[in-house]
Amino acid sequence: MRISVEAAEGQLPRLIEVASGGEEVVLARDDVPIARIVPIAASPFRIGILAHQTLGTGPNWLEPMPDDDLALWEGER
Repeated sequence: MRISVEAAEGQLPRLIEVASGGEEVVLARDDVPIARIVPIAASPFRIGILAHQTLGTGPNWLEPMPDDDLALWEGER
């Protein structure tokens, strides 16, 4: 979908709906494309030989490890 910046004013919620439905929205000024609104594909966690299978969201590497898992890594159990 191509729409002028002027016509897009006040239509952001509708344009986001269009993009979330899979269609690319191109904003143009004087018939020159200047921006795109595109859907963001959710990429599930995939790894190695299981890349063809969805494994969920994957670990959050920035969160601290739970105490019971940490104890296993440190050989306390």
